[in-house]
Amino acid sequence: MISVLMPAHNAAPFIGDAIDSVLAQTVRDVELLVIDDGSTDATLAIAEDQARKDPRVRVISQPNAGIAQTLNRGLMMLEREWVFLMHADDLMLPNRLERQLAFIARNPHLAVASSLVLYINDAGRVIGHGRSPFTTPGAVEATFRRGEIVALNHPACVLRRDAVLAVGGYRQAFWPAEDCDLWSRLLAAGHGVAVQNEYLLKYRIHGASASTSLVHTMVRKASWLERCIAARRAGEVEPDWEQYLRERQGAPWPARLNLARQELGRCFYQMALNHLARGDVLKLAPSFAAAALLKPTMVLSRVLPRLVPRGARRV
Repeated sequence: MISVLMPAHNAAPFIGDAIDSVLAQTVRDVELLVIDDGSTDATLAIAEDQARKDPRVRVISQPNAGIAQTLNRGLMMLEREWVFLMHADDLMLPNRLERQLAFIARNPHLAVASSLVLYINDAGRVIGHGRSPFTTPGAVEATFRRGEIVALNHPACVLRRDAVLAVGGYRQAFWPAEDCDLWSRLLAAGHGVAVQNEYLLKYRIHGASASTSLVHTMVRKASWLERCIAARRAGEVEPDWEQYLRERQGAPWPARLNLARQELGRCFYQMALNHLARGDVLKLAPSFAAAALLKPTMVLSRVLPRLVPRGARRV
């Protein structure tokens, strides 16, 4: 049996289709655990209705705790070696589980495997093709050695449950970069992380997932994560969020200015990717230009190769 874990919070417009996409997989022996994280809309009712129709679906509800604690609870409840993640607003392509099972069988060193994603809008129409620099072990290793963040498409991931729990699971304090924090600790523990070079998930881009405030929060938490990675490598205690903010404020002004420049460049970079996924050309150009001005090396090494998706198996 294949275990799929779906955290859900206020996903009423999409969760029914998300569950259907899991149940329609070419691999039929599936158990789907949906954890409603204190939704205030009809998310729980829709999920429970699906569970009444198909015994493969199990639904539990809890007061709002955040995605990290919700995922950790699900990992503790499920007992299979591998747990497939699925967000409540996305769609699995029909052979996702089958293809990812084959991939992890060929790569037994992995603790996490993700895939490429197709970007879709609210209506489910494909609006873009994602790319990843981490489809080769060398790329992951080089990024890890530099102390930089390895970012994967989180809802397309399959996790080796015991490895994740052994390093402490997800940490809510790092939201919305809680997944990157987990990958960094798994890599530090010697586990493998990779992206399967196939499109296996439809990733929904909508207002809540692409908001400017969320991008800004993610970038600042990513800077904190990189500081924590550096601390671990130096044998030091990781600074908590408040300590990190005080450290930033106490730095000399040239260092603060440089950090602000880098973070603003990352924000424009992420917003450019969102505009690219949506095909919003009018907003795409100025975002790319700002990212190039603030962080030119990032644009050259990461952004430009995304403009022409190639080399991946289209599904």
